[in-house]
Amino acid sequence: MTKDEALKVWQHEFGDVEYAYDFTGRKIKREDYLVENQVGWVVSYVLPLKLGGPKNEGNIIILNHNTEYEKADNFPEFEVVGVRYRIYHDEQDDFYYIEKIIED
Repeated sequence: MTKDEALKVWQHEFGDVEYAYDFTGRKIKREDYLVENQVGWVVSYVLPLKLGGPKNEGNIIILNHNTEYEKADNFPEFEVVGVRYRIYHDEQDDFYYIEKIIED
């Protein structure tokens, strides 16, 4: 994905802000697309493509590059920064989403 395409995803997800946070709370900076630093980010897929995930906007997510490294291709559950998450699919509206696993 080109930087211009990634910035369109950013605009759609976060609007016109310089900094935002991925779902784990890790800070990301708009200009640091594909930069491997504390605020660098990537556009990834909730359900990885290699596991059959669709290449559409209902499966796209912006992640701090460290979050993406930790999430990797794990599905349907994974751990990031010591917190467990689960991926779900909304079949009616055809999108994937992530929820924190709350232990009883």
